Amino acid sequence: MSDGERPGDDDGGLIHGREDGQLHFLPGTEDLAFPVTAPENATPLEEEEPEGVIPPSPLWAMKERRHEQLLHLFGHPHRIRQRIGEGDAAVYVIDDGTHHCMIGRRVGATLDGCVYSLIARVTKETYESLAHGSIDGRQAFLSAAEAGLSGTVEDPGVSNVFDVDYYRHADEIPGEYLPPAPFIEFAEDLPTSDR
Repeated sequence: MSDGERPGDDDGGLIHGREDGQLHFLPGTEDLAFPVTAPENATPLEEEEPEGVIPPSPLWAMKERRHEQLLHLFGHPHRIRQRIGEGDAAVYVIDDGTHHCMIGRRVGATLDGCVYSLIARVTKETYESLAHGSIDGRQAFLSAAEAGLSGTVEDPGVSNVFDVDYYRHADEIPGEYLPPAPFIEFAEDLPTSDR
């Protein structure tokens, strides 16, 4: 890109701007368009969440780790935003394409405001069993794939999500992270895993 050009001027349609001045990649084109510096005030993980059902930490992490977001000309007919259970047993769910969902739960937080959430991918059938009470949140996580612990720093105006740990098998998930274990007050930030 030469001086005076803006990203998107000659990108072959990879990037499109929005009224707020932020640049967003069209799905599936991110690898072709990097490196691009993200805007300092980007909040893409907060957008379009009128339901207010899911707290920021699990919501942002689930949106960051999901595989698919179905785009539809007339809204989101298959959109899922749900809390199942109460208190420490609460599990949050969002859609991830037509055959899967992302589930998450708040695990704990540090005094400086970093919130940790357990996130995993489940089949639609597992979600439906959870929603109908056939299984509980613990069973849903133990039948999930791609489980991991994510950290979220809820700075005003910025969606800051980072991976802390990844669990190759459900039996690697620490029991104190599974529902209905109580919310943990961590004394210090958790170290990130090298897995």
